[in-house]
Amino acid sequence: MGPQTVLSKAEEDILVKWLVAMSEKHFPVNRELLMESVQKIIVEQGRPSPFTNNKPGKKWFQSFLKRHPDVEKTAQNLSKSRDDVCEEALRKWFSEIESYLEQRGLKDILKDPSRVFNTDESAFFLSPKAGRVLCKRGEKHLYNFSGDEKENLTVLVTANAAGHLAAPMIVFKYERVPAHISASVPGDWGIGKSESGWMCGSTFYEFITNIFDPWLQQENIKKPVVFFLDGHKSHLTLHLSNYCSEHGIEIIALYPNSKLLLWNLLVTLCL
Repeated sequence: MGPQTVLSKAEEDILVKWLVAMSEKHFPVNRELLMESVQKIIVEQGRPSPFTNNKPGKKWFQSFLKRHPDVEKTAQNLSKSRDDVCEEALRKWFSEIESYLEQRGLKDILKDPSRVFNTDESAFFLSPKAGRVLCKRGEKHLYNFSGDEKENLTVLVTANAAGHLAAPMIVFKYERVPAHISASVPGDWGIGKSESGWMCGSTFYEFITNIFDPWLQQENIKKPVVFFLDGHKSHLTLHLSNYCSEHGIEIIALYPNSKLLLWNLLVTLCL
């Protein structure tokens, strides 16, 4: 009953299959990533849609869940302390990843540190909050003028277990990146833009397809490679998942709140 859906049943079934696959790899897909994937499908195929900028909203998302009751919407607790990471949980993670790589014939990759990668992003706030100052006792009218304290840029840094750095990517909060800023960035670095200055699905897709994968070819690094990253910051859209599958990039989520510890252990195992 009701109007015809924007995506066909077959297309929505592909989305559901992708959601389940990402869940099994410890990459929970949130509403934003799902809607970004739908938007890209619509734009690529040039089909008409009732959505603003071809991106579905809350109403479509709720209807999608009703059409696919097997897809469960659950809350994710992201504020868990690193102190809560226990040995048992980490051993279980290692066991699951070892089994996953073995089933796909990828376990031998861990013997070559040049094929094992990790990436992380850091935000740099351009107008940090003012700190304390020294003045005459009783002085009241002291101000530290600055811009928007929330304005920031993000830097994505990627390295392999052999210690080689791939070209980084800087994400700016601009509609169009000014020419003088572009000119100041080294030629082999990536430049991205987003509404917030944070990494998002589209900028991460640009990084993998336009920067990281060409860098692998330039450095003659044997594929497939294993690419570890924070599961809660994966920005892994459907299109990026498909690209990685087709180009020998196996992305695996690190255990939550333990990325530094796990990466150090993985490097030790590879060397």
